[in-house]
Amino acid sequence: MTAPFAIPTRTRNHLVVAMAVFLVVGNCACRRGSNITNANGGATSSEGESVADKSKREAQALVDQGKEFYKNDQDEQAAQAFQEAIRLSPDLAEAHLRLGMAYAALDKKTEAEESYKKAIELYKKRVQSDSKDEEGFFNLGLAHSLLHRDEEATRAFRQATRLKADDEEAFYQLGMSETRLAHYPEAVAAFQKALELDPNDYRATDALETAQEGAKRIKEGKKHAEDMLKKQQENANANGNVNSNTKPAPKRTPTKP
Repeated sequence: MTAPFAIPTRTRNHLVVAMAVFLVVGNCACRRGSNITNANGGATSSEGESVADKSKREAQALVDQGKEFYKNDQDEQAAQAFQEAIRLSPDLAEAHLRLGMAYAALDKKTEAEESYKKAIELYKKRVQSDSKDEEGFFNLGLAHSLLHRDEEATRAFRQATRLKADDEEAFYQLGMSETRLAHYPEAVAAFQKALELDPNDYRATDALETAQEGAKRIKEGKKHAEDMLKKQQENANANGNVNSNTKPAPKRTPTKP
């Protein structure tokens, strides 16, 4: 006995094919919809996120991953993550800075320097467009410092501390750059501020002692120079007084009349 409402086999096959075609078309439409063009001509995702923003977000995630690799001394993996981040977002300054650090750990000095220089270029643009960007100034200082450009590093770190007065790391790095410039009183002040913000920072404690010793040497050197100058002046004055009390000797012995 034939079941009621049974669908003939041929008709059922046609329905299956039609359904498959519908699913494929629908899937293509969804994929196409995930990369549409906005009113300004830029590609956007189905959630309204631009392709550029998506790439930047993914690049930042790779930077964060690379930082973890770097922290765990997995420098090759860190470098690869930073390189991929730069491929996705070439203007991501932090990716260039971190890649330089990974290269340095891998003893690739030339590549590291090039990455630091690119980071400096991008961070300069960033702080020029936003003069309140404390993180931008801090990382700019760090890139200069890694290239041993301590004058430039000092200026950037100092600006970072002005923008964020509770950034202990910025004060510590400022103190280190001032120390390398032998600006010991300024370094002492920076380290003291860093310790005020974090009394447990042993780095700042050790660096403060070094800066204080340097300041002491400078002070003692100045005092020694002042004492020597004073002594020379006293000797000069004494010689002048002796000469003024001595009668001049005649050029020839006078003859008797």
